[in-house]
Amino acid sequence: MAGIRVMVTLNFPTKEIADQAVEGMVPQYLEKAQEEGAIQYELFRSVTAPEKVVLLEHWASRELYDQHWTTQTEREGTPDPEEAAMLNPQFEFYRHENYDIVDGIWQPLDPAQRLSTIRWI
Repeated sequence: MAGIRVMVTLNFPTKEIADQAVEGMVPQYLEKAQEEGAIQYELFRSVTAPEKVVLLEHWASRELYDQHWTTQTEREGTPDPEEAAMLNPQFEFYRHENYDIVDGIWQPLDPAQRLSTIRWI
């Protein structure tokens, strides 16, 4: 299943502040997981660094992720820049493709995503 994967890492100042933040995030989890295009929406806590929280998201397309983010910022506003900076947030975006061996090489299952000008040998 193609789409986009998003990994957000938040580094809270203390475990206690992370506890409070996660407590507020958990009720929103089910709502966000039901949004159009949401394939995966999970929240993780580090065992060795409990102040670290990681959100893993998988969206059917970049457009649906953008729609999710736009709706969220319209509803909740944008994060306060100073507060956000304290969390040292890290955002990583990955294009997600499923692959199979075609003509002896790994190629995306979706032919539209396959290279047409370069033949890797």
